[in-house]
Amino acid sequence: MTNVKAYFRSHMRENLRTLVFILAIVLAVTALTGFNEQSRQYSFYDNEHMLHRGYDAGLDFSVGILILLAFVLPVSEFAFFKRRINLDCAYSLPISRRAMGTVHYLTGLITLFSAFTLSYLLNFAFLLSIGGEHFNFMPMLAHYFLCLILGFAIYSVMVFVFNEANSVGDGIWFMLQYTLVFGLIVLALALLIDNAYILDYGGASLPFRVFSTLTESYEGVIEVNYKLSVKKLILWWQIPQYVFWLLFWIGLGILSAVGFFLSFGKRRTEKIGEISDSFFGSRTLIPVYALCLMIIQNLEFKHIAIWTIIELLALAGYTGYRRGFHYKKSDIAILCLLVIFLFV
Repeated sequence: MTNVKAYFRSHMRENLRTLVFILAIVLAVTALTGFNEQSRQYSFYDNEHMLHRGYDAGLDFSVGILILLAFVLPVSEFAFFKRRINLDCAYSLPISRRAMGTVHYLTGLITLFSAFTLSYLLNFAFLLSIGGEHFNFMPMLAHYFLCLILGFAIYSVMVFVFNEANSVGDGIWFMLQYTLVFGLIVLALALLIDNAYILDYGGASLPFRVFSTLTESYEGVIEVNYKLSVKKLILWWQIPQYVFWLLFWIGLGILSAVGFFLSFGKRRTEKIGEISDSFFGSRTLIPVYALCLMIIQNLEFKHIAIWTIIELLALAGYTGYRRGFHYKKSDIAILCLLVIFLFV
């Protein structure tokens, strides 16, 4: 435990410059954005044709920072472990690999929460300067903690999938694919099963869509003179798709954090830099993407050229995955099954 604490302090000192740089950027950009957005007054007429005036809460930019850093910080914290030369030194330290991964995970999470909190507090200060009569500040507390929980979830998912790769490039590619894959699966199901489209109401399966709709609804309560006021927030919690995907990403984030802590450091050092052959990587994502795209295009366009392009894209995906034309029997089998699926 003494060694873990020493490593944590050392790593935090090494990342202090990065943290200060991020906070300075967040402070400057939030101040500029808040000054432009939150000082702008809007007006509208209610059902009784009464004119009302108000100001934007402007919380979307702080949420945007949270989303961006949830994707950036996993790379900055764990890219170090994607170079074999670094591991020879790191794994010789008197600290377990799991503890080392935990330190990097917590450092990224601290940076994530610090940047978001700074931006959020600055937004809060702008709202106070405009005048308390224009805003309800209590809902901001609930929105803040909901964003922290959802930010933790997205960050944990990206940390897990990034560390399933054996290289930085593969890790970033996995992160991008996992952002979209669930929405693609739901879209394919919606074309096969009646009423399945309701699972993805308004693109709710996308993590940034959950953030944006939730923030927009809470802003409606925070802004005193907003025309929809509390009704829009109540409506958000009454839409089962939004609630489902909020809980889905939180649950997936918890599972990803547990999976990361259990699996980090167990991959053999000689695999670093080699093909990323994890079950959660390309060998699963390529057929899933190809299958979903074939279902979508088959039912909507019924054009053989589209099917051929998707099959060729799957082939290109396996070529990139294997880093050349070194296909395994399982790759050929899946490509053949995709062709058979088209005929079926």
